[in-house]
Amino acid sequence: MSTIKTINEGVNKVLCYTLTLFMVVMIAAVVWQVFTRFVLQDPSNFTDELSRYLLMWIGILGGAYTFAIKRHLALELLAPKLQRRGQLILGMVINAIIVIFSSVAFIYGGYVLVSSTLNHGQISPGIIIFGHHLLIGYVYLVVPIAGSLISYFGLVDIITAAFELKKKEVEIPAEGSLS
Repeated sequence: MSTIKTINEGVNKVLCYTLTLFMVVMIAAVVWQVFTRFVLQDPSNFTDELSRYLLMWIGILGGAYTFAIKRHLALELLAPKLQRRGQLILGMVINAIIVIFSSVAFIYGGYVLVSSTLNHGQISPGIIIFGHHLLIGYVYLVVPIAGSLISYFGLVDIITAAFELKKKEVEIPAEGSLS
């Protein structure tokens, strides 16, 4: 389990640094956009689109990050009324539903979205990199990436809860035993 914990911490750290970098770049782009629009009277199209795309990435990856660190919005009506074993089982069921939804909507749906926009050659008119317009499919790539992260962390939570349930069963003597 310590290997999984180390991997999770590494993934979380990379995700946190990536989100921080995106925020810094987005803030700089917005400041530049305001400067070019109001001071130079010639607004920059590049920064306008860049900030919009970064906001998408920050919002969607931020959702995966908040799920990973367990800071997401949750209604805790049933769990506090259950004992620890029931809470673990409920957590496993909820995480299984999240993994299924994330796999279908984010991973599969995101894959369809990315491949469709790449196949149609949809471009970003304002962002040109090395003489080529940015393909919008690369912007939408955040959806299956976030879905993969959410599914990964959901599966880790399920496995962790299963190990904890198994450990609890070993520690608690069965009825009628002399232990």
